[in-house]
Amino acid sequence: MLAIGAGVCGIVVFVAVVTSMRFTQKRPAPPPPPPPPAPEQSVGRILRYKEQYYKASAEEDAKRWNVAPVEPAEMAQPIPYAAELTEPRLLKVQHDTVDTPHLRIGSRVIKEWASTQSGQRFRYEHIVLSITNKSDHPIAYLVDTAIRHPEQCRSQGAIAHNALALKPGETAERTECLWHKDAQLTLKRVEVMELRNLSYYYVSRLNPVQVQLDTRTAAGHAVPAPSKECRFVPWRDIQASAEQSGTGWADVIDFYARHNCDEYSFWRGYRRWTAPGPLPSLAPGTVPGGGVDHPAASK
Repeated sequence: MLAIGAGVCGIVVFVAVVTSMRFTQKRPAPPPPPPPPAPEQSVGRILRYKEQYYKASAEEDAKRWNVAPVEPAEMAQPIPYAAELTEPRLLKVQHDTVDTPHLRIGSRVIKEWASTQSGQRFRYEHIVLSITNKSDHPIAYLVDTAIRHPEQCRSQGAIAHNALALKPGETAERTECLWHKDAQLTLKRVEVMELRNLSYYYVSRLNPVQVQLDTRTAAGHAVPAPSKECRFVPWRDIQASAEQSGTGWADVIDFYARHNCDEYSFWRGYRRWTAPGPLPSLAPGTVPGGGVDHPAASK
């Protein structure tokens, strides 16, 4: 009996000690907050949105591409824009020509290399569109077309060309589709923006598919040397801005005609400027080096 009593007492004492420890033990400290960004990174992000930084960056870009430097006040001016064809026009596939104030657009059929889905190459007749800049200015251009039976274009080849911008007198040739007997090509719309020489390189570095151009006609885009394609373009923001705010091709081009894509990114709600504004451009509610409070209203 004494042994049993001692055992029971021991169990009671053990339970009491454990219970006491549960209520007296301190909770573990929460994990420490993430370290703040390095001071030089924070300062760099803030300085990037200063006019002095923008000006210095643009001057370096002008040297790199051997073009005349442009003052921020000049880059901030409205960029001449024109919708030069707004009513669809049917083009004769074999041979046709359409002139707008800035462009000469021609269609023809030539033999060009094409590829099957398995990667096999073959030569076949292609419908080709030529686009010539008739003006004395570099231009950004949008020549939007539609083809009857686009499913027949999947194996079409591509011709290297600048799908975004043209220098004075320059011609771009692009494939529209494989030729077939009932092929029909429609010129849907033509938009043009006059660029400065520096802006020509800024715009040409974009990936055309990421700035609302058709994959079918943008294939073969070649960035003019010595520039290279943008490392990052916020195509999801561009797409969301188009869906939510009605952003169009001219709005996106207007932003990148003023900004080096390595330094600055398009923001949702940006609109083509019709009056001078501050550069670099920031969305309303944006803190330099921080985030955006809300989508911006148009200028």
